[in-house]
Amino acid sequence: MYGLWGFERLKLKMMVVMLLMLVLSLFEQNMSFSSPLNSEGLALLRFKQRVVSDPFSALSNWKEIDGEIDPCSWFGVECSDEKVVILNLKDLCLVGNLGPEFGKLENLKSIILRNNSFSGSIPQEIGELKELELLDLGFNNFSGPFPSDFGNNLSLTTLLLDNNEFLGNLAPEIYEVKMLSEFQVDENRLTDAATIPSCKTSGFPCIASISDCYSCHMMNE
Repeated sequence: MYGLWGFERLKLKMMVVMLLMLVLSLFEQNMSFSSPLNSEGLALLRFKQRVVSDPFSALSNWKEIDGEIDPCSWFGVECSDEKVVILNLKDLCLVGNLGPEFGKLENLKSIILRNNSFSGSIPQEIGELKELELLDLGFNNFSGPFPSDFGNNLSLTTLLLDNNEFLGNLAPEIYEVKMLSEFQVDENRLTDAATIPSCKTSGFPCIASISDCYSCHMMNE
Protein backbone atom coordinates (compact mmCIF):
# COMPACT_ATOMS: atom_id res chain seq x y z
CA MET A 1 0.00 0.00 0.00
CA TYR A 2 2.79 2.40 0.94
CA GLY A 3 4.67 1.46 -2.24
CA LEU A 4 1.62 2.22 -4.39
CA TRP A 5 1.15 5.59 -2.64
CA GLY A 6 4.81 6.43 -3.18
CA PHE A 7 4.50 5.57 -6.88
CA GLU A 8 1.45 7.83 -7.22
CA ARG A 9 3.29 10.70 -5.54
CA LEU A 10 6.24 10.23 -7.89
CA LYS A 11 3.92 10.21 -10.89
CA LEU A 12 2.24 13.41 -9.68
CA LYS A 13 5.60 15.13 -9.29
CA MET A 14 6.60 14.10 -12.80
CA MET A 15 3.35 15.52 -14.19
CA VAL A 16 3.95 18.81 -12.39
CA VAL A 17 7.50 18.99 -13.77
CA MET A 18 6.28 18.24 -17.29
CA LEU A 19 3.58 20.92 -16.98
CA LEU A 20 6.15 23.48 -15.85
CA MET A 21 8.42 22.55 -18.74
CA LEU A 22 5.52 22.99 -21.17
CA VAL A 23 4.66 26.44 -19.77
CA LEU A 24 8.32 27.48 -19.95
CA SER A 25 8.58 26.23 -23.53
CA LEU A 26 5.48 28.20 -24.59
CA PHE A 27 6.87 31.31 -22.87
CA GLU A 28 10.20 30.98 -24.69
CA GLN A 29 8.43 30.49 -28.02
CA ASN A 30 6.36 33.62 -27.41
CA MET A 31 9.50 35.57 -26.59
CA SER A 32 11.23 34.30 -29.73
CA PHE A 33 8.33 35.46 -31.92
CA SER A 34 8.58 39.01 -30.56
CA SER A 35 12.33 39.12 -29.98
CA PRO A 36 13.32 41.33 -32.97
CA LEU A 37 11.27 44.32 -31.85
CA ASN A 38 11.89 43.61 -28.18
CA SER A 39 15.66 43.50 -28.62
CA GLU A 40 15.65 46.62 -30.79
CA GLY A 41 13.36 48.40 -28.35
CA LEU A 42 15.61 47.50 -25.43
CA ALA A 43 18.63 48.78 -27.37
CA LEU A 44 16.87 52.09 -28.02
CA LEU A 45 15.91 52.37 -24.35
CA ARG A 46 19.58 51.93 -23.41
CA PHE A 47 20.41 54.70 -25.89
CA LYS A 48 17.75 56.87 -24.22
CA GLN A 49 19.44 56.30 -20.85
CA ARG A 50 22.59 57.89 -22.29
CA VAL A 51 20.68 61.06 -23.18
CA VAL A 52 21.20 63.37 -20.21
CA SER A 53 19.22 66.31 -21.61
CA ASP A 54 16.10 66.25 -23.79
CA PRO A 55 14.85 69.88 -23.72
CA PHE A 56 11.85 69.27 -25.96
CA SER A 57 10.85 65.88 -24.45
CA ALA A 58 11.28 64.28 -27.86
CA LEU A 59 11.85 60.86 -26.28
CA SER A 60 8.97 61.07 -23.83
CA ASN A 61 7.03 58.26 -25.52
CA TRP A 62 10.05 55.94 -25.59
CA LYS A 63 8.84 53.61 -22.85
CA GLU A 64 7.31 50.27 -22.05
CA ILE A 65 3.52 50.30 -21.98
CA ASP A 66 1.58 47.52 -20.25
CA GLY A 67 4.61 45.28 -20.48
CA GLU A 68 4.94 45.84 -24.23
CA ILE A 69 7.86 47.49 -26.03
CA ASP A 70 6.90 48.87 -29.44
CA PRO A 71 9.69 51.08 -30.83
CA CYS A 72 7.83 51.47 -34.13
CA SER A 73 5.40 53.84 -32.39
CA TRP A 74 8.16 56.00 -30.89
CA PHE A 75 9.08 59.48 -32.07
CA GLY A 76 11.93 59.49 -34.58
CA VAL A 77 11.77 55.74 -35.21
CA GLU A 78 10.58 54.19 -38.45
CA CYS A 79 10.07 50.50 -39.12
CA SER A 80 9.68 48.19 -42.08
CA ASP A 81 8.45 44.61 -41.73
CA GLU A 82 8.49 45.13 -37.95
CA LYS A 83 12.18 46.01 -37.96
CA VAL A 84 13.70 49.35 -36.98
CA VAL A 85 15.23 50.82 -40.15
CA ILE A 86 15.44 54.59 -39.52
CA LEU A 87 16.44 56.62 -36.47
CA ASN A 88 15.90 60.33 -37.15
CA LEU A 89 16.50 62.63 -34.16
CA LYS A 90 17.93 65.70 -35.86
CA ASP A 91 17.61 69.29 -34.56
CA LEU A 92 16.51 68.34 -31.03
CA CYS A 93 19.37 69.68 -28.87
CA LEU A 94 19.82 66.26 -27.26
CA VAL A 95 22.84 65.96 -24.97
CA GLY A 96 24.53 62.63 -24.31
CA ASN A 97 26.70 59.98 -25.91
CA LEU A 98 26.38 56.83 -27.97
CA GLY A 99 27.07 53.28 -26.80
CA PRO A 100 27.50 49.71 -28.08
CA GLU A 101 23.75 49.10 -28.01
CA PHE A 102 23.63 50.35 -31.61
CA GLY A 103 25.05 46.98 -32.61
CA LYS A 104 21.67 45.45 -31.72
CA LEU A 105 19.96 47.62 -34.34
CA GLU A 106 21.30 45.54 -37.19
CA ASN A 107 18.54 46.50 -39.64
CA LEU A 108 19.17 50.24 -39.50
CA LYS A 109 19.50 51.94 -42.88
CA SER A 110 19.62 55.55 -41.67
CA ILE A 111 20.96 57.18 -38.51
CA ILE A 112 20.32 60.92 -38.45
CA LEU A 113 21.47 62.70 -35.29
CA ARG A 114 22.35 66.01 -36.93
CA ASN A 115 22.40 69.22 -34.90
CA ASN A 116 22.43 67.97 -31.31
CA SER A 117 25.08 67.97 -28.59
CA PHE A 118 26.22 64.35 -28.57
CA SER A 119 29.83 63.93 -27.51
CA GLY A 120 32.43 61.24 -26.97
CA SER A 121 33.56 58.70 -29.52
CA ILE A 122 31.47 56.95 -32.15
CA PRO A 123 30.94 53.29 -31.14
CA GLN A 124 32.68 50.65 -33.23
CA GLU A 125 29.35 48.85 -33.42
CA ILE A 126 27.89 51.52 -35.72
CA GLY A 127 30.63 50.75 -38.24
CA GLU A 128 29.52 47.11 -38.19
CA LEU A 129 25.94 47.83 -39.30
CA LYS A 130 25.95 46.20 -42.72
CA GLU A 131 22.58 47.64 -43.83
CA LEU A 132 23.50 51.23 -43.01
CA GLU A 133 23.18 53.56 -46.00
CA LEU A 134 23.11 57.02 -44.40
CA LEU A 135 24.95 58.28 -41.33
CA ASP A 136 24.51 61.96 -40.47
CA LEU A 137 26.31 63.06 -37.30
CA GLY A 138 27.00 66.65 -38.36
CA PHE A 139 26.88 69.54 -35.88
CA ASN A 140 27.65 67.61 -32.71
CA ASN A 141 30.66 67.33 -30.40
CA PHE A 142 31.96 63.89 -31.35
CA SER A 143 35.68 63.33 -30.91
CA GLY A 144 38.26 60.57 -30.78
CA PRO A 145 39.04 57.91 -33.38
CA PHE A 146 36.49 57.16 -36.06
CA PRO A 147 35.51 53.44 -36.47
CA SER A 148 37.66 51.96 -39.23
CA ASP A 149 34.99 49.36 -40.12
CA PHE A 150 33.15 51.98 -42.19
CA GLY A 151 35.76 51.39 -44.88
CA ASN A 152 34.32 47.88 -45.36
CA ASN A 153 30.67 48.93 -45.45
CA LEU A 154 29.50 48.56 -49.05
CA SER A 155 25.96 49.80 -48.26
CA LEU A 156 27.02 53.23 -47.00
CA THR A 157 26.31 55.97 -49.53
CA THR A 158 26.10 59.13 -47.40
CA LEU A 159 28.42 60.02 -44.53
CA LEU A 160 28.08 63.49 -42.95
CA LEU A 161 30.53 64.35 -40.18
CA ASP A 162 30.85 68.12 -40.52
CA ASN A 163 31.28 70.38 -37.51
CA ASN A 164 32.59 67.85 -35.00
CA GLU A 165 35.88 67.51 -33.16
CA PHE A 166 37.52 64.48 -34.77
CA LEU A 167 38.79 66.10 -37.97
CA GLY A 168 42.30 64.79 -38.58
CA ASN A 169 41.63 61.53 -36.74
CA LEU A 170 39.63 59.84 -39.47
CA ALA A 171 40.95 56.47 -40.56
CA PRO A 172 42.45 56.43 -44.08
CA GLU A 173 39.93 53.73 -45.03
CA ILE A 174 37.13 56.29 -44.83
CA TYR A 175 38.60 58.36 -47.65
CA GLU A 176 38.89 55.23 -49.79
CA VAL A 177 35.20 54.36 -49.72
CA LYS A 178 34.29 54.70 -53.37
CA MET A 179 30.60 53.96 -52.90
CA LEU A 180 29.92 57.24 -51.08
CA SER A 181 27.75 59.66 -53.04
CA GLU A 182 28.20 62.32 -50.35
CA PHE A 183 31.03 62.58 -47.84
CA GLN A 184 31.47 65.70 -45.77
CA VAL A 185 33.73 66.54 -42.86
CA ASP A 186 34.32 69.86 -41.15
CA GLU A 187 36.18 71.67 -43.91
CA ASN A 188 33.27 71.21 -46.35
CA ARG A 189 30.93 73.58 -44.51
CA LEU A 190 33.16 76.06 -42.72
CA THR A 191 32.07 79.02 -44.84
CA ASP A 192 28.55 79.25 -43.43
CA ALA A 193 29.16 77.70 -40.00
CA ALA A 194 29.20 81.04 -38.16
CA THR A 195 25.74 82.02 -39.43
CA ILE A 196 23.93 78.69 -38.88
CA PRO A 197 21.75 78.46 -35.72
CA SER A 198 22.99 75.34 -33.98
CA CYS A 199 22.16 73.12 -31.02
CA LYS A 200 25.84 72.19 -30.84
CA THR A 201 27.44 73.29 -27.60
CA SER A 202 30.80 73.09 -25.92
CA GLY A 203 29.71 72.02 -22.47
CA PHE A 204 26.91 74.62 -22.22
CA PRO A 205 23.20 73.76 -22.17
CA CYS A 206 21.17 74.41 -25.32
CA ILE A 207 19.32 77.70 -24.88
CA ALA A 208 17.68 77.93 -28.30
CA SER A 209 13.90 78.09 -28.46
CA ILE A 210 12.15 75.18 -30.10
CA SER A 211 11.43 77.28 -33.20
CA ASP A 212 15.09 78.26 -33.44
CA CYS A 213 16.23 74.70 -32.98
CA TYR A 214 13.98 73.39 -35.72
CA SER A 215 15.21 76.09 -38.06
CA CYS A 216 18.80 74.93 -37.57
CA HIS A 217 20.84 73.79 -40.49
CA MET A 218 18.96 71.09 -42.42
CA MET A 219 20.50 68.47 -44.67
CA ASN A 220 19.40 68.85 -48.29
CA GLU A 221 16.95 66.13 -49.04
